[in-house]
Amino acid sequence: MSRCARAIALFVILLNCGTSSLRAAPAEQPPHTLWLEAETFAPLKGANFSYQPLAQTTKGSWAVSGPGVAAEWTQGGESEWMSVAARADEPEELVITRDAEAPAAGKYTLWVRYADYRGKKESFGVRVRQGDQVISHVFGEQPVVDELDPMKVLWDWSFGWDHAEVDLKKGAVRVELYTTGPTEARRQVDCVCLTTDSSYQPAGREKPDSPTWKVLREPRHGNTDHLSPALGEVPAAWKIGPGAPSFLWNTGQPWLDELKKPANRVEWPFASDPPIHKEFLEAYAGRDLPVFGSPLSGPAMHIPLYPAVFASGTPFLEWLDKHPDRRFAILLNYGEPSWPKDADHKAIHANLEKRSDRFVGYVAGESISYDSVDQPALDARIREAGSRGEILAALRDAHTTATVRKYSDYAGAALSPEQAWGPDIPCLSAGMEAYAHALAAWGVRRVGHESSGNSPTLARRLAFLRGAARQFGAKVVDYQSCNLGDASTIFSRESFFFPASSRYIMDNQYDAWAGSGVNWVLKDYVLFHLAGADAFYHEEGNDIFWKPGGNSAGDSAPVQLSPRGRITEAVVRLAQAHPRGTQYTPVAFLLDEAHGYSQEAFQPGAFGLDPQLNPGRLMPGAHFDSIRGWFDVAYFPAPLTQNEPATSIRQVFVNGVFGDIFDVIVTAPKRGSIVATYPVTIASGEIHLSEEWGQTLQDYVEKGGTLVVCADQLAGPGVSRLQLPTMPPVVEASEFVWVGDGQTSVASNVFRFHPLNANGGGEVLASTPDGKSVAVSYPHGKGRLVVIAVPMGLGIDRRPMPILPLLLQRLTDGLAPVRVEGDVEWTINRLDDGGWLIGLLNNRGVNKPQHGVNPTDAHEAQSVTLTVPFSVKSSAEWMTDAKLTWHRQGEARSTLNLTVPAGGVRLVNTTVEK
Repeated sequence: MSRCARAIALFVILLNCGTSSLRAAPAEQPPHTLWLEAETFAPLKGANFSYQPLAQTTKGSWAVSGPGVAAEWTQGGESEWMSVAARADEPEELVITRDAEAPAAGKYTLWVRYADYRGKKESFGVRVRQGDQVISHVFGEQPVVDELDPMKVLWDWSFGWDHAEVDLKKGAVRVELYTTGPTEARRQVDCVCLTTDSSYQPAGREKPDSPTWKVLREPRHGNTDHLSPALGEVPAAWKIGPGAPSFLWNTGQPWLDELKKPANRVEWPFASDPPIHKEFLEAYAGRDLPVFGSPLSGPAMHIPLYPAVFASGTPFLEWLDKHPDRRFAILLNYGEPSWPKDADHKAIHANLEKRSDRFVGYVAGESISYDSVDQPALDARIREAGSRGEILAALRDAHTTATVRKYSDYAGAALSPEQAWGPDIPCLSAGMEAYAHALAAWGVRRVGHESSGNSPTLARRLAFLRGAARQFGAKVVDYQSCNLGDASTIFSRESFFFPASSRYIMDNQYDAWAGSGVNWVLKDYVLFHLAGADAFYHEEGNDIFWKPGGNSAGDSAPVQLSPRGRITEAVVRLAQAHPRGTQYTPVAFLLDEAHGYSQEAFQPGAFGLDPQLNPGRLMPGAHFDSIRGWFDVAYFPAPLTQNEPATSIRQVFVNGVFGDIFDVIVTAPKRGSIVATYPVTIASGEIHLSEEWGQTLQDYVEKGGTLVVCADQLAGPGVSRLQLPTMPPVVEASEFVWVGDGQTSVASNVFRFHPLNANGGGEVLASTPDGKSVAVSYPHGKGRLVVIAVPMGLGIDRRPMPILPLLLQRLTDGLAPVRVEGDVEWTINRLDDGGWLIGLLNNRGVNKPQHGVNPTDAHEAQSVTLTVPFSVKSSAEWMTDAKLTWHRQGEARSTLNLTVPAGGVRLVNTTVEK
């Protein structure tokens, strides 16, 4: 039986196996909430940050203020990623607006989170308009945070909440933020909330609860009889990381000077903290060198050194030829080649090309290629674009032209787009999701990501990277940065970027106690490694060795591996000693090729662009909300952990209720074959279906796949291929019956839907209490087309409604060959010998704030039970090299109980008894 067919068979079985946790009587109608991020108001122009001098802030408009640095992140971060601000000296009223819809009439509380300055007024107003009714309230006249609050004393301001009561009618609402004339301090507004939830008393970044989260909080009781048996070969396209990864280290003149020595030198590429460099050489010259000495380690040269090190006959080229197992890279960040007068660009590039089989590529941190695009021409095309697809085409053309020009200069000859894009390694941080697939489509062979403690849910970001690599035949690179907000963990006496404390108040702090911390480093390594990363580039790689500080006996400690170096050494040994196989992800989210979505970006518009360039195509709306809604469901409790103050562990690594089993693919031309490798595909956001992709999805379903679509999300000539049911006019409801398990009633956020006809063998999955079908599974050939009749899967409040998690529970239950019970994050890899590698991350017990180090809470050790549908021949845990004993349950079932320590990682290997 094919994988897709087996998934459908399981789905049909599960239609009669409900979730017993939902047997409770129907809940009362939940409260109504409208959550409005301030950065989604318009029009915004320019920038206005809390640390900027007044002369550098935008005058005459509200402006983007975020992501903040020291002050905002010390307070736990802004809601989502940004806020907005207006200067204190604005003489006239400045207005920005956001349209929404009140799901029901009632008494709402208007909550606003904003910067409350110490001893100053920061007056601004909020208006709520409904027809002729205008409700207005001025905030910032009185302090809402105690004047001696630690944040207020430190920064002279603190985020606080204030509220007012408003009566709303059901229907359209326009919310306005406005300045009230000159005041004593800048106006910084983070978010606005309208809610009927009287129990909601926000602190920090908290959002009100949702009926969808209530469904996901219920314990899941999936039937282990439905676990997928051991599968055959994983699809070839999934094998993006067949060998061990490389570890690339910033190296420069100190190592190049070592290479000039004929003997007694440090042979391996290294970076060392300048104050301890002499002692480092004394300790390791002519000796084995941990981490850097591993055959997996290689040098990353900064681009200014490119002409010097790749000139014929250099010690660096001699070293590369002497060590043919070593790979290398070139770092592009903030530099250009230092060309000698009359340098032969072509000859220098030829020396690089001669060793191209070991050249990982040009690493571009926080950039596509450090190219120089024709910005006025690009902006003009974006303004004229009639679709997001046209905007993506404009971005492709502009960046391709600039990138070809850049690398052609390096090569001393005209390069083709393929030659230029191929070795480029874009490592965007914010905005990576919007560009990952596009860059692979343009010709990038390795798609990177600057990973840090700033962005939540690394598993979701890996779904984009892994999906792009699989769909386009590329690889994945981790640009590992130990940042969290304005801070970074660096075990050095001389920071690589900024002095550790002299600029703390308004800028960066890089030291041993700041940033994301070593537990983040460990888990970042592990998740990228298991996902198939081809290489790790380390931004702060000069701190792998350190010399601990002085004591009463003086500065006597020897040079040694730093805490980060010890973590790295363990991961390098793991990568050398054990295969990682191929990550198993049976569910794909299908997005439009030009989706433009990213949860974090440096501008709030699609593709990280200023939405005022083309508001109709770039402003966030239901398209973004649909994508985000599905991801919040898939990676739950991510939307809850993101309510908490930002830490490097709690938001980045999430114990998802479904496990890390998702990929993201897009509707790129001639790249549809990948969809057949996933048993389940879920369409997310607005998607334009070409004839080609319509045929692809039709074939996918006919041959056994399960495709999930929501109403009003598909457009284009390919839609007719899917034979979607007729969509009658919408009606409204606030409750539905989830079919199966005693016809369970589920209270929902208010939603509209097209009543579906279930004729033709359709299975009704959800209906209103009066019998109107809301979600139906239609048979098509060997597969199923599941239609959710709610536009975009969103309630009127533009939050995901509870059918989404209920459906995802049914579709995923039994797809994986392992059941994990316990509060941990988990992944599954298929090994080449037919065995399985189960990754378990305990993300509790370690609380690493932006500044400081807290002790590990050992009470947060987690008990985990694993169940597999086969007899285990042998098993070991690879982080500790411990042997494991599974307990057989019948002929073809085994269980294992183990404890994952607080903050710990465990990798359980199982071989299958034939």
